[in-house]
Formats: sequence, structure tokens, C-alpha cells
Amino acid sequence: MLTEPEIGTRMSQGAPAIEGQPAPAASVPGGTAASWWRWVLLGVAAVVALFLVLRPIVLPVRGYGSHYLYLARHLSQGDLTVDTLPSRFQDHVEWNGHKYLPLGPLPGVLLIPFLPVADPETTKDVVWAGYLFTALNAWLFWLVLGLAGVRDERRGWATLAFFGGTTYLSVAAVGTSWFFAHIVVTTLLLAAVGETLGKRRAWLVGLYLGLAGLTRMTALFALPFFLWMFWRGGRGEEDAEPSPARRPLPWREAGLVAAGLAIPLALLFAYNYARFGSILESGYGHAFLRNPVLAEALSQGLFSAAHIPKNLFMMLLQGPLPYPHENAAVLSFPYVQPSQWGMGLFFVTPALVYIFRAPLRSPLVQACWLGVLAVMVPVITYYGIGWIQFGFRYALDFVPFLMVLLALGLPRPMTVLSRVLVLASVVVSLWGTLWLISWV
Repeated sequence: MLTEPEIGTRMSQGAPAIEGQPAPAASVPGGTAASWWRWVLLGVAAVVALFLVLRPIVLPVRGYGSHYLYLARHLSQGDLTVDTLPSRFQDHVEWNGHKYLPLGPLPGVLLIPFLPVADPETTKDVVWAGYLFTALNAWLFWLVLGLAGVRDERRGWATLAFFGGTTYLSVAAVGTSWFFAHIVVTTLLLAAVGETLGKRRAWLVGLYLGLAGLTRMTALFALPFFLWMFWRGGRGEEDAEPSPARRPLPWREAGLVAAGLAIPLALLFAYNYARFGSILESGYGHAFLRNPVLAEALSQGLFSAAHIPKNLFMMLLQGPLPYPHENAAVLSFPYVQPSQWGMGLFFVTPALVYIFRAPLRSPLVQACWLGVLAVMVPVITYYGIGWIQFGFRYALDFVPFLMVLLALGLPRPMTVLSRVLVLASVVVSLWGTLWLISWV
């Protein structure tokens, strides 16, 4: 599916033969320091991987978010309901005497092969399934960066930042159905981005994007990224300067993308119609909610401009809270704790400041910003903000584009500050993940 283009030969004496591979030690200032930092990168990555492996073994995994295992069981029997779902599970819809899930159905389909060994009374098996997709996601992101021209040490640091230094880490470690859906969307978006930068088969890009929409509808708003890339024709850093010639609008590619989108969307519409009698009714507006704050927010509309201020605040400005609480006379160790409603992106991942260094003249950078802003539209107008969570979980629908921007914006060569900010992101994410595990 993804192939990296061959790299040109050496351009000058002392330059590496292949971009991204280290030059001879004599030509690399501070080569010993660079080697030391490489070991730090590998060590921290190993710690993150070990943490994920040990999490479902030694830390509690509760059974309040295994909706998709129930859906998988019913789908395997040709049933679209989730009538066996325990009543304590929120985010289900009771309609005409049956229970349904408003969540996109694709993750339930993907979990069907796990049914012989899966226990729906716990999310542990969903966690392990999520780990398989997370390993695939790390590989896909690595390939995407290569296709984008990031083949030096930034590639490793950006990959660590993505999977160890964003809210993705907590999502993978907790693994409830809502979180598993984000993992699957990440897989499909990265596959679509890789196809766009690689073989550029527009119909396959549309299929991946449609499948992402079959998981979380917000992913469909990433369409401008792909149309821009087909129009501008850039693939990464090697195409930093857009072509001066006016390119015709990519009508053919747009048509093929639409054709790829059509199959998953037709399935989604049929799924909705079979359950609720309307192709546009997912059930979200009728979902059972235990949290009174969310119920009150829903009264303002499923999507509404009224939700924008709070969502933007939580996504950008919300910081950690006093521990044990804001009215405590004396704070206790660790003195601060995450907000259950989320925390700002830059508090969770301080390394994200480098997204603003990505060269805007690059078509890929332009497309990434389009993808981020377009997906933000349904995210910040939606009534719910993902309670209980660490970080702003819904941002994961556009984080793949943010992390490409991060990789392109990291300094080359990497500086001490850039490495430290990535490591700080990992520390914050580990802290928040442990906190979240204690809550859910």
C-alpha cells in the first residue's frame, strides 16, 4: 500500500548518501551527543511500550466500555440491536423496545474475530485489540513521515510524540469502546494519508476515508486535506515550493474519491435506516446519558454554536486543577490533577508548539491545516466533549494531521529543547494516563 520514493544521490562531499541516514561521524557536529540522544529515544519508547503491555496485566480493567463486543456478538448473529447490553452502559439508545448503539459500527465488525476469546464483561480484550491497531498505526505513521520527506531523526521523535506524548496514549491504555473507535479512525486516516502521498489511488483514499466515517462521522470532514493534495500535487518536504503553474481542478480524482466514499456511506445509511427509519439518524440525539451536565448541553442542540466557547476552552486553555480540589485549604501531593473534562492540547503535548514552524509554502502543510480546521468544525460544535478523559480526546480525529505538522516543524538537526519538549509530552501523558486508569 505504501512505498517510499527512492532518494537522490549525494549532493555534496560529506553529505549522507541517503537522506535521513547519518553522515560519517567526522561530518556530524556533536555526533557523540546525537548518539546519546538516540539511546534516550529508544529507551523512552521502550518504557512506553512496556507500560502499555503491563497495563492490562497489573492495573484494573473495568467493564463499563465494552459496547463494541456486544455489538460484535449481535452482528455475528445477523442482529443490529445490542439488547444484551447491560443497562448501566451509557451511550445506548432505546428505540421501539430494542437497544442500539449510536456509535459507528465498523469497530464492532473488526472485533468479531476476537469473540471466541473475548469477555464483554471487561474492556481488557478491547485493550489488547487496540494494541494491535496501535502497532499498525505506529508503522503507518512511520511510513507516512518517510513519504513526506521526514527521514532523519525527527521521524523517531515525532513517532514517540504521537503515540507516547499525546492523549492517544491514554486512549490506547484505557481501551473503552469510545477510545477504540479513535484508534481505528487513526488507522484509516493514516492509511488514507499514506495512499495520497504514495501511489495516489484516489478511489482507495475515498474508501479509507469512508471507512473512517463508518467509525466516527467527524472523520469525513478531513476530505479537504485529500482534495487539496490531489490539486496541489505536493508530497512532502521535497515539494516545499508549490508549482508556479496553475493546476486544473482535480475533477477526476474527486470523482474517484467520491466513488470510494460511496460504498461505506451507503452501508452507514442502510444501517441507520434499518434501525431508525432514517438514513441520517445515528441515535446520538436519543442516547442514554447518566451525566446531567451532558444532558443539559444536549438540550442546546446536538450540534450548535452554543457549544463552541466551552469546547475551545477545553481544547486550548484548560490546564490542570488543584489536588485534591480547588476549595482545599491545603493542597496535597501531587498538588495538581487533570480535569475530568479534558485538558488543552499544548498542556498535554507541549511539543506541539513546533506545528507553527512547519513551512506553510508546502502543499502538504497547507493540506494538514485544512484537515485540522475542517475536522474541528463538528468537534467544537458538538454538545459532548468526551467525559471522562485525559486531554481533549475528540482532537484525535485530527491529531494525525497535527503530528505530520509537528514532524515537519521540528528543527533539523534536532535541538536539545525540541527533544526535551517531546520527552516532557511523554511524561505528562504517562501521568494523565495513570490518573485516567484510576477513574474508569
